[in-house]
Amino acid sequence: MGYILIGTEASQFSGKARAALRWRGVDFAETTATPEIYRDIIEPRIGYAVIPLLLTDDGQTIQDTADIIDFVDRAAPGPSIHPATPLQELVSLLLELYADEWLVIPAMHYRWSYNEDWITEELGRIAKPDASRQEQIEVGRAVAKPRQDAVQRFGVSDDTISGIEAHYEGFLSDFSAHLRQHPFVLGDRPSLGDFALFGPLYGPLYRDPASGEQMRRFAPPVVAWVERVLSAKAGSGQLLAGDETPATLLPILKRQMSEQAPVLIETARILQEWTRAQPSGARIKRSLGAHEFVIGGRRGERSVLSFALWRLQRVQDHYRSLAGADRARADRLLETVGGSALASLQLPVRLDRRDYRLVIA
Repeated sequence: MGYILIGTEASQFSGKARAALRWRGVDFAETTATPEIYRDIIEPRIGYAVIPLLLTDDGQTIQDTADIIDFVDRAAPGPSIHPATPLQELVSLLLELYADEWLVIPAMHYRWSYNEDWITEELGRIAKPDASRQEQIEVGRAVAKPRQDAVQRFGVSDDTISGIEAHYEGFLSDFSAHLRQHPFVLGDRPSLGDFALFGPLYGPLYRDPASGEQMRRFAPPVVAWVERVLSAKAGSGQLLAGDETPATLLPILKRQMSEQAPVLIETARILQEWTRAQPSGARIKRSLGAHEFVIGGRRGERSVLSFALWRLQRVQDHYRSLAGADRARADRLLETVGGSALASLQLPVRLDRRDYRLVIA
């Protein structure tokens, strides 16, 4: 079966999906998301402008990287992107939550604070490949504006920039230390955690020139890992035996829990207030207002982004499926990294996705 992936090389989430599909060895072609593709394919099918999409030859349209990865993982023969053991899968899902919903903050900051001219011109080249350079720059500015406007919603501001950079540099240091002992997140071949982290680390941070130069200078092991993920093929290498979770991942998870967990808990509280007047099946707004947050020791304000709870629910579903010794081991890990509150957190409603939008189940 052949697939079509619609995305761009610059997109964080296109990078996550593309790398997973390549490693899985599935037959797919990629279509660049030009303005015409948004107009003629994406918006008629999804109802709004978003990438990536996976189109199947039997007419299905799959949107959201987790859904794309899981769909292909079920459909294609070969080793799974998901670890088969409970603790490694829990860690993978936590890293997906972190990469998709928290590392996106430094990805957005570095792209638009240090690479604005470059990415603006690239967006123009994508939109109008046959136009003159000046025309591409002008078109790129129009295409870039809504993306730039979104940066503040993630909490990027003068108050938080130093904290965002401290968080990112700390992560690069922690991940480099891990990669000096292991070629991938959980062993000798990539898995879900690698592809999730690859999204922000490749598109906005490795490819964009200023942030790419910083990564090469500050974190050569991460650069080497990006390039290993790009060239990795299924069938080569194994995950660590015995459901081992490397101790070198614990600093990354502790960093996640110290900053992202309070935001998720507050988001759940705000969602509870919002859902009191909502019926079953109601669409959940992507932003539920604004709240304070802390990153890298700096306090700022960001939008209350409901989609992060969809990722959290995915983690909780796996955790709550565990029993006996597996649950005990998961509890010890979560207690070690400061994540017990996320495991016990009760979301106010069950979340679902219908017609490509988050809804109350």
